[in-house]
Amino acid sequence: MAGKAVTVMVKTEIHDHSNYLIRMEILNELLEALGYNVAYRMIQTRSKPAVDYLLGRGKLEELKDKVKAIDPDIIVFYNTLTSKQKWNLEKALRAEVLDRYDVVLRIFNETSRDILSKLQIQLAELRKSFPYIKLQAAMKFKKTRAGFKGGGEYAYHKQINAVQKRIKILKNKIEKIKEARMLEIEKRKSRGDKIAVLVGHYNAGKTTLFNKLTGLNRPVGPLPFTTLSSKYAKVGDNLLIVDTIGFVVDQDPRLISSFEINLLDILNSDIVVLVIDSSDKWAKFQLKLKEVLRILDSIGVAREKIIPVLNKSDLMSPEELEWRSIELKKAGFDRIVAISAEKEMGIDLLVDEIRKALRKEQIELAKI
Repeated sequence: MAGKAVTVMVKTEIHDHSNYLIRMEILNELLEALGYNVAYRMIQTRSKPAVDYLLGRGKLEELKDKVKAIDPDIIVFYNTLTSKQKWNLEKALRAEVLDRYDVVLRIFNETSRDILSKLQIQLAELRKSFPYIKLQAAMKFKKTRAGFKGGGEYAYHKQINAVQKRIKILKNKIEKIKEARMLEIEKRKSRGDKIAVLVGHYNAGKTTLFNKLTGLNRPVGPLPFTTLSSKYAKVGDNLLIVDTIGFVVDQDPRLISSFEINLLDILNSDIVVLVIDSSDKWAKFQLKLKEVLRILDSIGVAREKIIPVLNKSDLMSPEELEWRSIELKKAGFDRIVAISAEKEMGIDLLVDEIRKALRKEQIELAKI
């Protein structure tokens, strides 16, 4: 039986008349992946979020009434909540309160299968929840913290130190894997191997394309983020294809930094194949493209390395594909490939583009 969810957003961009709805639609998709149906949605427009509850007092009272009537399993805010806001909201609403980052982490937990993924998720969860854990502990031991080194003071620091120790252990384990990964990358480069990495929004079809390019059969599931740790396969003598974690609109920078080993693969690649779901409606297509390029820019990926791929092109008319190609050209791309990974259309064209790009890179390196 599906759970019930109430979703909330505080919209601070006064001139945003459509993108906020797409963002809430994406939040719905994420919640549906976890087995929740959205029973009610609340949106408040404010110049800035309220410090204590994110919502204004009037909207908070309205939300309390709705929650009482609906009795949802969870209340999910699109906005990132501070520890104080989460604490206050849970006390006021008497229900579990999450933000979008929490929802993504829960999906990660559902889809994680390997040790590296689990380590990275545990670290991301602890980093995210640590301020809230501190606040909870402070409130719990507040009454017994009279005097320096009182019983409550000791219990408080014991709990906080335990979390800090766990974070340190996870970071050390991931750092060792990171060092081993860098050695692998250096060995491949010294052998003359070239790396083409697949990136894009979740559910754009990256893993399906990975399977078609490599002849493998890696799992492709209905849940978002089925790829959390990079998948590798060698094609031919010296080309390595790498499938990486999917992005999401308004991806929290902390989430990106938590999956730094995936970033190593992207940053050390020779070619970045940007897989785009061309079947998205126009406004959603534009927003996703803008967000993915923002993320790639923020981690230092040069536009010259990127080959944009319009996947699921079999679902679009020639005119619709042309509009999407024009949008990519406006973003500075001149080599654009339309494919359908599912129907195996245009795969040869993409392989040719990757080879051309690698030859061009070799020529440019030879000039240096």
